[in-house]
Amino acid sequence: MKVVIVNGSARGKKGITHRLLGAFEKGLIDSGCVVRSYDLNELAIGHCRSCFHCMHDNPGICAVRDDMVRIYEDLKKSDILVIGTPVYTDSMSSRMKVFFDRCIASMEPFIHEDDQGRFRHSFTWRMPKHFILVATSGFPEIDNFKALESTVRAQAYNFGSDYAASLFVSGSLGFQMDISLLDARLELIYQAGAEFGTKKSISKDLIERINACVFSRDEFYDNYLKYEKWCRQRLSKHD
Repeated sequence: MKVVIVNGSARGKKGITHRLLGAFEKGLIDSGCVVRSYDLNELAIGHCRSCFHCMHDNPGICAVRDDMVRIYEDLKKSDILVIGTPVYTDSMSSRMKVFFDRCIASMEPFIHEDDQGRFRHSFTWRMPKHFILVATSGFPEIDNFKALESTVRAQAYNFGSDYAASLFVSGSLGFQMDISLLDARLELIYQAGAEFGTKKSISKDLIERINACVFSRDEFYDNYLKYEKWCRQRLSKHD
């Protein structure tokens, strides 16, 4: 299978999202998948202009000629799209939203009634068949992912794709002073990549183990307090 991984974190390779995606990517590769990865913070990708050039003038071709052109070619050839983003104000990062807006270039101006009785666009070219969401949130409660997951599920539906899995690592504020605390969860995410690459699915048990909070509430708060102390010391230098 061919896979496109898109990292929407503003921190790119420095962030926790990159570590999660790296573990999942290694699992996919070790299972025989061909993977192309993109860090959106390294690319020049402009906003959708709502000019409808891709629908009315040159079907399937976006009028904005920037780094998104490279991603389009891989999307057209791939079976899986892995979306990586931290939770920003209860949704995806702004870079990731721009990415999805620009994928509207795959759509035709024509609509049809789908098998759920909802009107949707038909397509000039198709997005990958499977969408997988990999995300992290600073706070430990799993509810922090609800709005993001709902949004990405809607994106998959709009593009006629299957929403295959949600892999969440919560409480990332607790990792700030000791990133090694993430290692055990990275191993599970590696297993998930290898499993999906082999079976096109991830077991419910493995997803539950990944999505369970790494810390108890007390452990999270104790680790966060170390980070808070560091922040206060840093800020005191500016007083």
